[in-house]
Amino acid sequence: MTSHPERIYHPECPERLRYLLQEVMPSLSAELDFRVLQPPRLPSDEELTRIHTNDYVKTVREAFKQVDEGETSVVYLDSETSVGPGTSDSVLRGAGVTLQAVEDVCEDRALRAFVMVRPPGHHAEPHTAMGFCFFNNIMLGLAHAQAKYPDLIKRAALLDFDVHHGNGGQTACFKEPSRMFASTHQSPLFPWKGLSEETGVNFNVINVPLSKDSSPQDFREAWENKILPSVRDFDPDIIFVSAGFDAHESDPLASLRLMESDFGFVTDKIAELANEVAGGRLITVLEGGYDPQALGNCVSEHLRSLSRTSLPSLEQRSRTSSKAVSAAMLFTQDEITSMNKNEVRAHLARLGMPTSGKLDVLKNRLAEVPATAA
Repeated sequence: MTSHPERIYHPECPERLRYLLQEVMPSLSAELDFRVLQPPRLPSDEELTRIHTNDYVKTVREAFKQVDEGETSVVYLDSETSVGPGTSDSVLRGAGVTLQAVEDVCEDRALRAFVMVRPPGHHAEPHTAMGFCFFNNIMLGLAHAQAKYPDLIKRAALLDFDVHHGNGGQTACFKEPSRMFASTHQSPLFPWKGLSEETGVNFNVINVPLSKDSSPQDFREAWENKILPSVRDFDPDIIFVSAGFDAHESDPLASLRLMESDFGFVTDKIAELANEVAGGRLITVLEGGYDPQALGNCVSEHLRSLSRTSLPSLEQRSRTSSKAVSAAMLFTQDEITSMNKNEVRAHLARLGMPTSGKLDVLKNRLAEVPATAA
């Protein structure tokens, strides 16, 4: 993923990832006892079109083909997002690694995962590239979790603390009640979206714009008092994080003045909430961060936070296991509780099941009907 080039002096440069791989990961992985994996996973068109349109996927693949076969040295998908030699490998592997992380977490090979890729993805819309982003890696991962593990992952939350609003993530969640999107970001700033009035369906979108003179305390309070309580109420089965670190005080592309400790704080809070509501399932994906040394310091703090957060308790795991079982049933417990005897009997009759007995017996009978019986 260091192969994707950029124009000279461009902030989204290979040095971002190279610095992490060469200067940060060797000592940090030894300190925290984790492995840096580079799985060969690539996305299929079916996986890409869960978020992006068929026409857009074809356009991107054609641009890759033109450059890889030497027909041209560069193809611009927008004024800031260009395909050059090595771009196809970086972009496709970035999407594929994210999909692999989802499978590892959902199949209990890992509890938490940090996906360290470039170029970033959270600005990519279903039909277009935008802001250095080709495919929306994190939304491809979220959609993959819901599609491949429908009994386990019914509801998914996407949280974004990049300094730039994750417009692509918001678009993909906005009309989907089984998805939640929440963001803090500097405003006004590219991509000039993310107003607090943008609330989605059933208020499943939360935007907390921060002015350029906002303090680190403003950032912390937005997460602790506004966003995370709503995520808890949404009760997701997995949490995804667009982990952009360009709100750091040293970053050249914005004006917020966060420190490494602020990213550690929000990571702590998110990981604790993932334990509480999602059995610990948490996937974070690298987005922005354009000063390599500051990025390295922030990623180090982010991973230390993920590492120091305790494992979910037995009670928390039992709760999420019960959620998965309940999600696989035809009716939720709340739905059954609200039914009267005639309603319960009508549902049982429709299913060809016995309708005689006391109300609590009938309700227990209905509670054991799997969703596949519908």
